[in-house]
Amino acid sequence: MCQPLVSIIIPTYNVEKYIEQAIDSILNQTYSNLEILVIDDCSTDNTVQMVKSKYSKNQKIRLYEKSQNLGPANSRNIGIKQAKGKYIALLDGDDYYLQDKIEKQVRVLERNQDLALCSTFLKCIGLKNNVIKFKINHSDIKDQQLLGCPIAHAAVMFRATFLKENNLFYNENLRFSEDYELFIRMIEKGGKFLTIPEALYIYRITGNQASFIKSDNKILKNEKQWEISKNLHYQVLSKLIDENSELYDKKFVDALLIHQVIRNYDDLKLFIDWAKKLIEYNESIECPFSSKFLENTYKKSVLGYFLAQKRLSWNILYQYISVYPYCAKLDLTYQFKYIIKCLLFLKH
Repeated sequence: MCQPLVSIIIPTYNVEKYIEQAIDSILNQTYSNLEILVIDDCSTDNTVQMVKSKYSKNQKIRLYEKSQNLGPANSRNIGIKQAKGKYIALLDGDDYYLQDKIEKQVRVLERNQDLALCSTFLKCIGLKNNVIKFKINHSDIKDQQLLGCPIAHAAVMFRATFLKENNLFYNENLRFSEDYELFIRMIEKGGKFLTIPEALYIYRITGNQASFIKSDNKILKNEKQWEISKNLHYQVLSKLIDENSELYDKKFVDALLIHQVIRNYDDLKLFIDWAKKLIEYNESIECPFSSKFLENTYKKSVLGYFLAQKRLSWNILYQYISVYPYCAKLDLTYQFKYIIKCLLFLKH
């Protein structure tokens, strides 16, 4: 296989414990034609000193020291602008690659010239079930963007020409979900995605993720992130319906997008009718989303109504049976337990 140059961008902020492992995981790849761009965001620990002391003589590594802490989106944009490679990969300073990650991603991108990027599954240090899987093919990824970031951002490898020719960079005004927002714009520009179904990226769960700007209020941070994500969900849904559409109903839109749970049975029946009409409308136009995906999504919302019931009863069981064809299915054991709880008027 020919070896086009691959640029790896490492945005760093206070990762002195991990940066050596991150960089060494690149230098030890089975793929050799690489450049490493370390973009430091005003670290207050010894991150910069460690990079300088160990790697200053390595011609593959370039260190950029920012004069102001502006967050990882800004760091990645600097890296994209400075990258010389045909492909651009990302690596957070507290994570690392498996040895053949780059080789496998380059092979996929070389064989599929229509792809704008490819990603991989994640293996997480700090989680019991430590492999996080994502949708694999583009059609499923395109659907999944309706509900959130559809691929593993940390593990992506971009085709550099697609980013630069379409003037695609991270939105630095967003301190959260900037990856999700970029992927939406890439798909709007015709970019096709693919995920390699292997965990080739090791993602470290720590209390100081490099993907976040420094912040003391984690609750506020999560609330802000959720608000940004919700607005992006609405943006994606607008390809099908927006606030000016006859079908638009804010309450049902929020239920479909899993922003809120339907609270009463009358609304649940109306929601099911609304969802059927939405799928019919989707099929009557250019089908921004697969009808099967929309069907599965609204059925999960129907199931959410029943799972949210705190006190079960015969009436809840009657409702469950009445809309059973429109409800996502529980596994048989859990379904049996749910029915028994309804018959015995137990708390859920």
